[in-house]
Amino acid sequence: MVDEAIRTVPLICGRCGLWMAAKKEQVVYQCSGCGDTWELAQGQIAPRKVVYLSGNGDIMLPFWNAEFRIACQEGAIADTAGFMALCGLIKSLDDLATIAPQLYVPAFALPPQQAIRIGRNMTVRFPRFSESAHAGQPFMAVTICERDVQQLAELIVLAAIVEGRRNNPDFLASFGVELSGLRLVAIPFTLRGRKLYQAQMNLEV
Repeated sequence: MVDEAIRTVPLICGRCGLWMAAKKEQVVYQCSGCGDTWELAQGQIAPRKVVYLSGNGDIMLPFWNAEFRIACQEGAIADTAGFMALCGLIKSLDDLATIAPQLYVPAFALPPQQAIRIGRNMTVRFPRFSESAHAGQPFMAVTICERDVQQLAELIVLAAIVEGRRNNPDFLASFGVELSGLRLVAIPFTLRGRKLYQAQMNLEV
């Protein structure tokens, strides 16, 4: 068996030509000169769009964000009202009831259980963000790549569902999560003591 040759790819910004810094396990790289973002794809540097969301705070945390639908015993759950019913939540949804629920998966380094907890808490708060004009701000290193999102997404959605259902073998046998419109977003947080706080969701990280 012949080992595949190891190839070194220089982390050079494809827009302005500056070298980009990289931390251990980082998978998305941001140019300190122009602010553009890149990733490795098929052995080459390729653009990776990051959508900056509005809000108060000067520390940007990256998340994978997507609409999702659930397959389960009850059938296909494709709207926020149906997802809330699975979670046992009672909340006024106004115009959110009939739209697809939004999932948020932390894309930065966290212990798995903490990542699931934060993702679950964000998802069940149903935040509404608009896009910000302040693109190019530095954000915390992205260590979760796109191909790893699906497994975390299923764990986060399952963590939001009431315990009686998620402990039911028949429910789990038919359970699945389908993502659509997956994108990498940066959300502003504020440093509060030793925690990071997002006011719109009343969420600490």
